[in-house]
This record gives sequence, structure tokens and C-alpha cells, in this order.
Amino acid sequence: MKNDASPAEPASESPVPVAPVSDLRSVGGPPAQRGPAAARPEDSAGRYLTRSDGARLFVRAMAPAGSVRGVVVVTHGLGEHSGRYGHVARALAARGLGVAMWDLRGHGRSSGNRGDAETYEDLINDLEAVCVAFREEGKPLFLFGHSMGGQIALRYLQERQPECAGAVIASPWLRLAFNPPWWKLALARLAVMVWPGFPQKTGASWERLSRDFEHLASFPDLHLAHHVITTRLYFAVRAAGEAALADAGKLRLPLLLAHGDDDPITSNQATGELFERAGSGDKTLRSLKGARHETHNDVDRATIIKEICDWVEARLP
Repeated sequence: MKNDASPAEPASESPVPVAPVSDLRSVGGPPAQRGPAAARPEDSAGRYLTRSDGARLFVRAMAPAGSVRGVVVVTHGLGEHSGRYGHVARALAARGLGVAMWDLRGHGRSSGNRGDAETYEDLINDLEAVCVAFREEGKPLFLFGHSMGGQIALRYLQERQPECAGAVIASPWLRLAFNPPWWKLALARLAVMVWPGFPQKTGASWERLSRDFEHLASFPDLHLAHHVITTRLYFAVRAAGEAALADAGKLRLPLLLAHGDDDPITSNQATGELFERAGSGDKTLRSLKGARHETHNDVDRATIIKEICDWVEARLP
């Protein structure tokens, strides 16, 4: 697998080699209590991975207290960032797993216009670069992707067929659960021809993500979230969602799909279609009653996070 990424850089800009997660500072124990504006060091500390086109991807890595049994690469969804997955990473690290969480280009602390990517292929290439940089020799690699990040993980698996021990895909953007207003679509179709980087508001709100607002407010770096998507990225993601469904038979690895049955953003039905079509002999579909878009942040998050950890651990050597 080709790696066209340069060595990672810490946030201080001093170049250092990429360190495997087993060499990074161990983080263990339950999360400390904190207010909405406070953050633990592991929530904001990270390294930059510089890509061949000059894009800089911010990556947070977390290592278990003991030896690393495997590595999980986490890809977030549209408008959010990797800092919102610290609680998921801590649960995985408690099972002996190293975790690499990266900010998509145009998101979080990574470079690029907000909610934009010039090509969809850039996103797949970025995920591949993170996997190459943080994979540990002789240890299984797993993918965790949510929403648009889940779609990117699926397309990476379908198009590149990397060596991967399993994938956890939560609330993937295969199809939307709603029809965008006609005028927004008309404006987007016009803009994509004359101004493909034109940003439109997504209309995202906490009510659509989770029923636990206090939990959502507890995340670090709330200011890094945004609510825009450019016209070219919207149409690229919409097409990639249909392609992911059409190519479901190419999925041969162990697969865990999770989706809330009250998700107002991405289609629970489309996830069911993907499950039925997937070529994996080892596949599981979890439909969570009453859960909204972010199942790992909803009121029953402890249950699904434990199930995810159990599922990954069961597939370790």
C-alpha cells in the first residue's frame, strides 16, 4: 500500500517521525469530571500528518496502558472533529487497543476550507495515509467510521481492499433520511458549475444528533464544529453513498453496522440494505431503538460502546 504522506509533525510544528501508538503516552482510567469548556491533554494533543498535496491532517493518538493488541483508526462525520471521540477511544484503549483519530481535511484542526474537499478521492487517500502511518506491524487494524466518515471507510475498503481485521460503521451516510429543500438543491446544482466550493449550511442541530445535550456540551473544542458543506462535496458524497450500496458485495471483512432507528439525518433503511447486500460472512447489524444520529453519544451510549469494544476484542488474535 503506497504511503504518500510525509512524516507526522507535532502541533508545535517541529518535525518528528511518526510514532506507533504503542510509543505514545499511555492513557488509562475513567475520564475525569470536567465542565464544557475544560479538556484533558489527550483531547487536544496531537500530531500533523502532511500530505503530498500540502494538506495537513491533525491526528490524535491514544495508547493502552499495556501492550498494544491492535489498532483502531477512527474517522468522524461531517462538521465534527476527532476530539468528540475521546470517550470511545478510552473504552477501546481499556481493551488493549491503540486508537488513531484524525480530522478530515476541512474539519477540526486540519487544513482546508470548512466542509470542503476538492475531490472525494482525496478523502480516501487521506484515510489510507493515516492507516499506513499508524498501523503496527503484526497487529490487526480495524476501522471505525461514523456518518460521512463511515461512508469514507466503506469506499476505502471497497476500492482499495486493504488488509483490515474488521470495520465498525455507525450511522453511515449512504442516503439521507430526509429530502433537502428543492431550492437548496437547485442552488447547489447551479453553484457546482460556476462555484464548486460554494458553502451551504447543513441545518444541523443537537436535537438531531442525540437526546443527551449535557453530554454533547461536555466535549472539548466545541468551536471547531461547523455546519457547512460545499456543493462539490455534497454531490460527491451523495454519489459515493449510492456507490457504496452498489458495491456492498465487495465487503468481505468482518463488519459491524450500528444505526439508531430514530436517526433524522442518515437513512437507517439504507444501512439495512447495505447489510443485506454485504459479502461479509461475519456481519452484524444493530438497530438501536430510539437512538438518533450519534449512537455513541446518545443516552444509551454505554451499551453500544461496550458492544463495539466486545466485537473488536472478539476478533483479536
